[in-house]
Amino acid sequence: MTRTLIAGHRGGAELWPENSMMGFRAAARMPLDFVEFDIHLSGDGRLVVHHDATLDRMTDRSGAIMDLAWPDIAEAAIRGAAGERPPLLDEVIEVFRPTGIDLRMEIKLNAAQAPYPEIEAMAAAALDAAGMLERTAVSAFSLDTLARFRTAATPGRGMIWLLAPPTLRHVGDVAGAVALMRHFGISEVAPRAPDITEERVAEFRAAGVRCGAYAVNDRATIGRMLDLGLCAFTTDRPDLALASRDALAGERERA
Repeated sequence: MTRTLIAGHRGGAELWPENSMMGFRAAARMPLDFVEFDIHLSGDGRLVVHHDATLDRMTDRSGAIMDLAWPDIAEAAIRGAAGERPPLLDEVIEVFRPTGIDLRMEIKLNAAQAPYPEIEAMAAAALDAAGMLERTAVSAFSLDTLARFRTAATPGRGMIWLLAPPTLRHVGDVAGAVALMRHFGISEVAPRAPDITEERVAEFRAAGVRCGAYAVNDRATIGRMLDLGLCAFTTDRPDLALASRDALAGERERA
C-alpha cells in the first residue's frame, strides 16, 4: 500500500500558533513530508504567510492584508507567539530549504473573496529563485487559482484541489469533480476528512485521480485516513499523525 504523506497544517495549528515562525521552526524538527501554509498579498506587494484575509483573529491588529502595507503588518504580533509578527514567504522558505520537508502552499483569496493580482506569478518566482519550486505542491479551493499558477510555473510536487463540502455537493460528487479536474489538468484532490469514504476514494482512484484529505486532526480520523491509504493529508496534530503512521507500518511489518 502507498505510504500516506503527512503535512503539518499551518505548521501544526494545535501544537503552536498557526503560521508562525515559532511553529515552523518546531515543525522543521519533525520527520514530516510537507509543511502546509497559506499566502496573501499585502497592499504593497509582499507575500505574507497568514491564513485569514484579515489580521483580526490571529494578531493584536486588525484590517485586511490587501489594504495594509508591509510595515503596518510587521507591527502585528501573532497571538501566543511571543511577539512574533506574521512571516513572509521568503522567511518560511528559508526555514525548510535545509531540511527534507517539502512545501505545500495554499494560495488564498483576498478579503473580498477575489484573487490577488499576480499572486500566483509572484509566488512562483519566489519559489523558483530560492530553488524550491521543485519541492513545492500548490493547493487552492479555486480551480482558477491553480490554472493561473500553472500558467506561471509547474510546481514539482503538483497541484491540489481543496474540495470543500458545498463544492462537492454542487459539482455532483466524484464524477462532477473528476470532470472539472480533467478540464483544468489537475490530478490530485483533497476533500475535507468527513467527506472521505471508501467508496469515494475508490471512485477517484478508478478515474486516475490521487485522493488526499484535509482537516485530519484527531486520532480516530488520522487512523481512518491511513487505513484508506490516501496519498496525503494535512493535520493540525502532526505528532499524532506521525506516531500513528509509524504504528501502522509496524503492524503491517509484523503481519
